[in-house]
Amino acid sequence: MTTLRIGEAYTVQFPMVDHAAEVGWTPLTPFEAESLRHGRQNMLFADVLEEKILDFNPWLSEDQARSVIETIEAITPNIEGNWEVLKWLRGEHMWRDETEKRVRPVRLIDFDHPENNALHVTWEWRIDPVVRKGNRADVIFLVNGIPVTIVEHKNPKDGDALTRAITQLRRYEIETPELLAQTQLHNITHLLGYRYGVTWNVSRRFIFRWKHTEDEEYRSAVQAFFEPHDFLRTLKDWILFYVEDGETKKSVLREHQRVAVDKIVARCADPEKDRGLIWHTQGSGKTFTLLTAAKQILEDQSRFAGSTVILVVDRNELEGQLNGWVERLIGEMQSSAIAWRRADSKADLQDIFDSDFRGLVVAMIHKFEDIRKDSSLRDNIYVFIDEAHRSVAADLGSYLMGAIPKATIIGFTGTPVGSSRSGSGSFQIFGAQDDDGYLDKYSIIESITDETTLPIKYMLAPSEMTMATEDLEQQFFALSDEDDVTDIEELNKVLDRAVGLRAFLGSDDRIDKVAKFVAEHFKENVDPLGYKAFMVAVDREACAKYKRALDRYLPSEWSEVVYSKNPNDIVDRPDVHALQISENREEDVRKLFKKATEEPKILIVTDKLLTGYDAPVLYAMYLDKPMRNHVLLQSLARVNRPYIDADNVMKRVGLVVDFVGILRNITKALSFDAADVNGALEDLDLLMVSLHEKIAAAASNYLEVDSALSPDAQLESVVYGRFLDPEARKVFYDDYKDVEALWEILSPDAQLRDHITTYKRLSQLYAAVRAAFSETGSFLGDLEHKTKRLIEEGAIQEGLGRFSKVVTFDIDALESLKVDEGPDEGKVYNLLRGLRKEMDDDPAGAVVLQSIRVKADRILQDMETRKIDGLAAMDELMALAREKAEAKKQAEASGLSGMGFAVFWTLSHESKADVAGFDAMTAAREIESVLAKFPTWQENSEERRRLRAQLYTPVLALPKDDRAEAIDKIMQVLEQAS
Repeated sequence: MTTLRIGEAYTVQFPMVDHAAEVGWTPLTPFEAESLRHGRQNMLFADVLEEKILDFNPWLSEDQARSVIETIEAITPNIEGNWEVLKWLRGEHMWRDETEKRVRPVRLIDFDHPENNALHVTWEWRIDPVVRKGNRADVIFLVNGIPVTIVEHKNPKDGDALTRAITQLRRYEIETPELLAQTQLHNITHLLGYRYGVTWNVSRRFIFRWKHTEDEEYRSAVQAFFEPHDFLRTLKDWILFYVEDGETKKSVLREHQRVAVDKIVARCADPEKDRGLIWHTQGSGKTFTLLTAAKQILEDQSRFAGSTVILVVDRNELEGQLNGWVERLIGEMQSSAIAWRRADSKADLQDIFDSDFRGLVVAMIHKFEDIRKDSSLRDNIYVFIDEAHRSVAADLGSYLMGAIPKATIIGFTGTPVGSSRSGSGSFQIFGAQDDDGYLDKYSIIESITDETTLPIKYMLAPSEMTMATEDLEQQFFALSDEDDVTDIEELNKVLDRAVGLRAFLGSDDRIDKVAKFVAEHFKENVDPLGYKAFMVAVDREACAKYKRALDRYLPSEWSEVVYSKNPNDIVDRPDVHALQISENREEDVRKLFKKATEEPKILIVTDKLLTGYDAPVLYAMYLDKPMRNHVLLQSLARVNRPYIDADNVMKRVGLVVDFVGILRNITKALSFDAADVNGALEDLDLLMVSLHEKIAAAASNYLEVDSALSPDAQLESVVYGRFLDPEARKVFYDDYKDVEALWEILSPDAQLRDHITTYKRLSQLYAAVRAAFSETGSFLGDLEHKTKRLIEEGAIQEGLGRFSKVVTFDIDALESLKVDEGPDEGKVYNLLRGLRKEMDDDPAGAVVLQSIRVKADRILQDMETRKIDGLAAMDELMALAREKAEAKKQAEASGLSGMGFAVFWTLSHESKADVAGFDAMTAAREIESVLAKFPTWQENSEERRRLRAQLYTPVLALPKDDRAEAIDKIMQVLEQAS
C-alpha cells in the first residue's frame, strides 16, 4: 500500500515516457538529449540524422548529408518553414546525385519499416536562442534526430489545464519559435484528458480529443497515438497545409476522417465493388477527407498507376473553394508527374476523356450533360462527388455514369440521405453495395460528442410572427412532400408555388415586427457575447425589406445583404437592385463577417451562404424561410461550428430562432433518419425546464448556511468548510458551469426573473471559491459574458476580493494569524499565496525557497485530504517559516548577492558537494566573480560558452564525474535567477 501522489511530472510526464518506451520509443534523459543536440541552442540530433540520411540515401556523400542537415537547420521558424520541414520528412525534396548526374528525392524516414528509424523521447527540453529568452518543453518526441511532437503536461488537480497549455504553446511561437521550427504535432494532457493538434495552429477549435481506442486509460491513449507505424502514418498522410483567405494554415485529420480515407482508398482498389457513400455530418471536415483520399490515390503509383481522379462539385462557389486547396495540396505533391486540369466547359471535359488525361480533374456536375456515352472505358477512373444527394439529381448522374461506365464512384454527403431500408435517394445510387447503405458514416451525434460540431438549440418566435400550423401544413409541407428538395434552387421553386405563404412572410407590417424583435434579441443575446447572426428571408425581395427595417433599429453598418443577381432586377425589383452589393464587396463581406471585431454583424440572406460557407463566429440564425430535410439541416449547420473568442471563451451551442414554425414539428421538418438528428436539435423550452431544475438543486446543495453566523463568517464557512477537498470543488465547478451555460443561452427571459438573485449568489460563490483556491486570484476571468456583467459590481461591493489576499510568509505573520478570527484553512491558503508571490517577485530567492515551497505544498495536500486540520497545518508551516528565516539570516551573513547565494544553496543542498576539499561558499564567491566578466552572456552565445568553460575552475575540487552535473545546475540557477 502506498499514498497517492498527484503532480504534473509524477502522474503524467514520466508515465508518458514509460508508456511510449513500451511501444518502441527510446527514452533519453535531458542530459543525454542535450549532449546529442550539442547544446541548448540546437534542436536536431545532428549525428543521428546524418547517420540515417547516409543509411537511407547511400548515393549521398557525408558532405552532402551535412549540407542537407544545415539546410533544414536554416529553415525559418514559422508556419511556412514548418511546411518545408514536413516536405523534407516526407521525402519531397531533391538533391543532386553526382554519380548519376540527376536529382533524386532525399529520404529522411523509412515509413514502411518503422523499426529502421531512430525513435527517441525525452523530457525537460530547454531551448536557449542567442538573442531571446529561453523556454522549456515538457516532453519532445524525435524521429531520426528531428523533433516531431511537443507535449505540454498539466497537473491533473489544476483547473483550466487546457487553456493554460494553449497559452503556453502560443507563447512559444512568439518567444522561442525555434522550439516549434520542426515539430509538426502537439499533445496536451493532464492525464484525465488527452488531446492533440498541430503546431502553428494552436487554437481550441483545432485541438481534438484523442479517442482512437475504446479503452480511455491514459496508458492506452499514449500508446495508441505513438504506436510507431500509426504515428509515422500521421506524419506522412494526415497533416495538411492549405491556404485560406490568402493565409497559410495547418490542420490534421481526425480519426473519423482517417478511417473514411482508408475505406475510400480500399474501395477504389476493390475489383468487385465500384460504388460507395460517405455520410459525414456537416462541419466534420468532409472536404479535407475527399481531398486527402484523392491525393493518396494519385500518389500511390504501385496500386493506382496511370489513374484519374475526378472531383465533381455542383456549383461555382464550391468549385472555387476547392480550387485553392487543390492547387496547394495536389500541385505540390511529391510526384511532379501528376498533373491536374479543371473542366471549364463541356468541351474541356470531353477533351479530357478523349485525350486520355491522367491525373486530377475538377469539374462541375453540369459539365457532364451531353458528354458522349462511353467516353472512357478505363476502370482506373475514380469519381468523388461532393454533396452527392443533390449533385446527381435529374439526369446529370445518368450522363456521368454513361460517360465513364467502368469508373468507381464515391458519393459524399453531409446530410442524412433517406432510409437505407427503402433504398431511396443516394442510398440507391451509391450505397447498394454496402449492407448499411454507406461505406462510412459519421453522425451528427458523434460529431457533437467529439466536439467537432456543436448542438443546435432553437426557439419559436412569438405566435403573432409565426404562421398558423394548419396554413404551414397546407401551403408548404404538402408542396414539398411532392418534391425531392435537395438544394436552395429546388426549394425556391417550391416556394414560388406557395403564393399565400410568401405573401404572409413578406408583408411589410410583419417584416417590421420581426426586424424589431431581431434587433432587440441580437443586442441582448448575441452581440454581448461577441458573436454574429444570419437573418434568413424567404426571397430576395424580403431580404431587401429586412435590410431597410433593420436599419431603423440598428446601425446600418451592422447588417448587409448577400443574395444572387438577376439582370431584370433593375426593372422588376428596383429595391433589390439598389441593395445588391458588388462581387468585390461580397468577397470582402465574406471575410469580414468571419472576424468577431469587424462589421457587418448580421448577414441577410436567402440563397447564398446557406451552404458551403463556414464562419465559426456565427451563433444565431433568425429563420424566416420554410425549409426541410437536406436544405434545412445544411442551413442550420451554419451555426454549429466550434468557435473560441479572443478571451478563450468557447461557443457552447448554435441558436436558431424560428419565425415560420418549421421547427414546431421536428419529425416532419427532418423526416429522414430521425434517430441521427435526435438530440442534435433541442427546444429552448426544454432547456428552460432544465435550468429551473438545476438552479434549484444548486441552491439547495451550496447556498444553505447557518443563520446564526455573520454574513462574512457564513461565506467563509462555505468556502473553506465545504470546498477544501479538491474533488468537492470539481463537482461544484461542474454543477455551476452547467447552470451558467444554460443562463448564458436563455437570458434575458421573463421566466428567469425569480432566479436572478439565486443565480447571482451562485456566481459570487463560484467566484469566491475560485479566488480562495487559485494561485492568481483572478476570480472573474473565467466567468462568461452575461454572468460577468451581472455580478461584477456586486462582487466588488461584497468584498469577495479578500479571498485572494496575500499574506507574507514569515514567523510574525503566522503568530498574528493564530489569534485572528476565521477558518485556519483560509489562513493556510493565503500564507502559501504569499510564498508563491515572493518566489515570483524574487527569482534568485526562489531557488532557495523552492524546497520550502515543496514542503508547503505537501502540507496543503495533507490538509486537503483531511490528514491534518487547519490548526495542525499552521503549526507545520511555522517550522517552515523558521527554516525560511534561518536561510534569510544565512544569506545576509554570507555577503553574497541573491544570485550568488542561490548558487551556494544549490551547491550545498542539491549537488554532491560533501567532498573533502570542496567549500560551496568559496565556490559561490568565485562564481560571482566569473559572472561579472560576462555581462551579456544571456544574449551572446560566445559569452555563454566562455562563461560555462570558466565555471569549471570553482568546482575543480569535485570529482571529475560530478563536475558536469554541477555546472548544469549552476547554469540552471543563473538562468532562473536572471
